[in-house]
Amino acid sequence: MNPAVVAVVLTGLAGAGVAIWLGLRVRRAEAAAVELRRKVLAERIAARQDSLTGLLNRRAFYELGTALLADPARQPMTAVLIDVDGFHRINHAYGQIVGDEVLVALGRRFADYVGGQLVARLGGDEFVALVRGSGAHPDADRLEELLATPIWVGGQVIRVRATVGVSGVAGPADLTRALRRAESMLRRTKIVQRRSRTVPGATPRTTVAEGSPLEQALLTGHEPRAEGGTVDPVYCRTRVVAKRRRRH
Repeated sequence: MNPAVVAVVLTGLAGAGVAIWLGLRVRRAEAAAVELRRKVLAERIAARQDSLTGLLNRRAFYELGTALLADPARQPMTAVLIDVDGFHRINHAYGQIVGDEVLVALGRRFADYVGGQLVARLGGDEFVALVRGSGAHPDADRLEELLATPIWVGGQVIRVRATVGVSGVAGPADLTRALRRAESMLRRTKIVQRRSRTVPGATPRTTVAEGSPLEQALLTGHEPRAEGGTVDPVYCRTRVVAKRRRRH
């Protein structure tokens, strides 16, 4: 065989081998880049997501909620805060695994109810949302009824109760202040509900308007006096904690 022909054939085979090798390297590099992007995306999602319920976590909620409420062009919103009553008793009676399943179910119900809004689990048995619009939606009483629907977990029917605090947010606002108003309404509702079990005709659930005297009362822990009469005090957690610290 002609040596020149052999050299050409060998050169072609070597070139084809190099091309195949380079092609494999490129595909491997591309696959590695895709996997890296997937991991980075997963880490970003995990950093903003509550690992148990799949809702936003506290950090992501405060980041997104702060930016949302600071927008002067946004429409009025409603801050909604949920606290599960006596949740520690569920963990004690049924175990933490069942308790976790209950939290997942409650978080799913809450997210479905507000529908595509900013919803998060703040931690423990507390959930929060910022809902577009104000007024009748969300209905705190209806939401409490929905959350109180029995939950089927591991062959057991679990019944829970949750208290809801709702506060309207109009114009550019501070997220922490908005949540304080919702928390104050939640604490007030708990007090009213406890009284309603023993006192006929207890004060019904009230709503609080931003900048109103009632808002100032809830934020300071002192109810304003009505003309010609008195109004029962409002007990805010921040005030109780402050008093305890002064005692020590």
